[in-house]
Amino acid sequence: MNDQYTIFVVDDVEAGRRMVAAVLGQDNSIETFPSAADCLARLASKVPDLFLLDVDMPEMDGYTLCRKLKAGSATSRVPVIFISALANLDACLAGYDAGGDDFIVKPFKAAELKQKVAVLRRSAEGKVALEEQLAASDTLANLVMSNLDEYAVLIRFLRTLNGLEDYREVADEMLAMLRAFGLDGAVQFHLPGFELTLSAAGESRPVEVSIFRLLRSMETLVAYKNRLAVNFTRASLLVNNMPLEDAEKCGRLRDHLAIAVETADAKLAAVRNRVENLATKDDIAALLQTVSRTVHQFSEKYETARYNSSETVRLLLSELDLLLNSLCLSESLENSIRQVIRTRTDQLIEAFDFSADTEKTLLNVSQRLAQVLDPAAGAPAASAR
Repeated sequence: MNDQYTIFVVDDVEAGRRMVAAVLGQDNSIETFPSAADCLARLASKVPDLFLLDVDMPEMDGYTLCRKLKAGSATSRVPVIFISALANLDACLAGYDAGGDDFIVKPFKAAELKQKVAVLRRSAEGKVALEEQLAASDTLANLVMSNLDEYAVLIRFLRTLNGLEDYREVADEMLAMLRAFGLDGAVQFHLPGFELTLSAAGESRPVEVSIFRLLRSMETLVAYKNRLAVNFTRASLLVNNMPLEDAEKCGRLRDHLAIAVETADAKLAAVRNRVENLATKDDIAALLQTVSRTVHQFSEKYETARYNSSETVRLLLSELDLLLNSLCLSESLENSIRQVIRTRTDQLIEAFDFSADTEKTLLNVSQRLAQVLDPAAGAPAASAR
């Protein structure tokens, strides 16, 4: 029982506590509390793996309790899911500011709650490994560029971006740029059939994904308190700590980030085109193999048909000789008949002798497909002509 995933549920409504316990109790160890004070008292002897906090509670609401949990050394890293009756931007940001990892809106479905718990459980397990890798990685030191000014940070990002060929690499480089600027935030890429949301901790919390989706429908630059969202067609950036106390610096950073995200947006389009071109080349390569096989099969079938036709003509002429001999015709008349038949059969065979032209056409198609796959290989042949 000790290895079970432990969840503390805090809700002043007994029906709410019972519902959550019924949904999650089969696969998890559930403890329920009618108030924030009861939950805090229990933490002296037990720390759970996850908190489920109702937002609207008397004395101490869910947001306040979450801040206390995040301030405590034993509970600061334990994920929190808020249970809320609201799903607007203010509610999302309030939970985000308090340190929450996700929220679920009442009334909720059992499957939805189970999925959110499973996602946070996997995320928590992955963060441990990620933090160990970051601590041991030499690249962490390279990300700290305190000796460079803001323009150098932007130039470095643009130069590095030019050599990247993977969506995850682009996202990591954008987060590295944020850290170099002394900023904290997250990045989201949204392309047809593909979405990636990352923060400094790795895969973003579901609440961050929700905030991105709300902000994406707004303008290119959206300022909300000390936050800044930069939105382009394929890339969005969310900054959580813009230096509002320094208006000049804040303006410079806003300009730098707009340039960076717009450039990253163009890079994402280039990466997508490269992926699609590679897929097209694979299709052409497969078609080239099909054409080559067709040329070979056609040649074999034609040679067989040509042989059969020649053999048929030979038998025809042989039977004609026997027939003419039996008719007792004059020699000159027999020769004339034989000559007419030979001429016409030769003309008939020649009329169907298009093998060389057909094979040449198919080979030309094959060569042109090969040149599409490798233009450099096709250049010498073109100059030779």
